[in-house]
Amino acid sequence: MGIQIGDGNKIKNSTIAEKIEGSSSEKKRFYDKHPWISGLTISFIIGFALLFHFWENVINWIEGWF
Repeated sequence: MGIQIGDGNKIKNSTIAEKIEGSSSEKKRFYDKHPWISGLTISFIIGFALLFHFWENVINWIEGWF
């Protein structure tokens, strides 16, 4: 003697739940996860590049226009 639940029906082609918006399967890049850190890093790199003597000629050329 055993307990039998249901009559052996199978679930076919049915949707249990709609698409859940909170979870996405795509991976985010570092810039998307940490925009402030990325922005500061890029700013420091650009600032370091502007320290070179080459840019003095560029600045003088731009000031010559005004």
